Amino acid sequence: MTSRHHFHAPTRARGAVLFVALVFLVLLTLLALTAAGTSILQERMTGGMRNHQLGLMGAETGARGGETGLWLLSYSSAQPLTVCAAGAGGSCVQRPQPNGILPAAVQTFRTQKEWITGTGDGSYPFPQALTGLTGDGETASLSAQPRYLLENLGPVRPPGAGQQKGTRDPEGRSAAGNHELYRITSRSQGGTAGVIRAVETVYSALDLINTGFNPDVSP
Repeated sequence: MTSRHHFHAPTRARGAVLFVALVFLVLLTLLALTAAGTSILQERMTGGMRNHQLGLMGAETGARGGETGLWLLSYSSAQPLTVCAAGAGGSCVQRPQPNGILPAAVQTFRTQKEWITGTGDGSYPFPQALTGLTGDGETASLSAQPRYLLENLGPVRPPGAGQQKGTRDPEGRSAAGNHELYRITSRSQGGTAGVIRAVETVYSALDLINTGFNPDVSP
């Protein structure tokens, strides 16, 4: 008895499986690119927020440094603060002009967008170094040290006009010991020079400009 075997040629592939695989590959690639782009955007946003916060903390620290300097000076017998002359260099205290207009150096320090190095405006550098760690542990370093400007705005009140008491801050002093208002404007960069933050505060202290400003301290 003769046995016959029939062999069938395989059906020609139509390419449907390959097409579906390519479609899924394209979709997965698009999803990966979208996820990578979103991650990069979020990282940049986080870095920008961190940079702005560093600038704000630097400006706040500079303002506190200015207040501390005035407070320490009011407890010492050091030489009084120097009033800035027109275009004077070094650290000094600015005063409004007789017509009430602020000096040009003050306006520039308070409003200029670019960083100010302190040349000719009388501003003070923050004395302590505000930098992070070094090497592999480096973090939260400022691009530049904060600077602050002092302005003498005049007396708080006429002598004897207030009711405040105390040994350090009485309002009933004589005219020579009257309290003055000092405006402190502090500027700081963030982690990069692309961020500049400014903070202002007003501080009441003894008259720190005239000689013999502190009657409670013996010479």
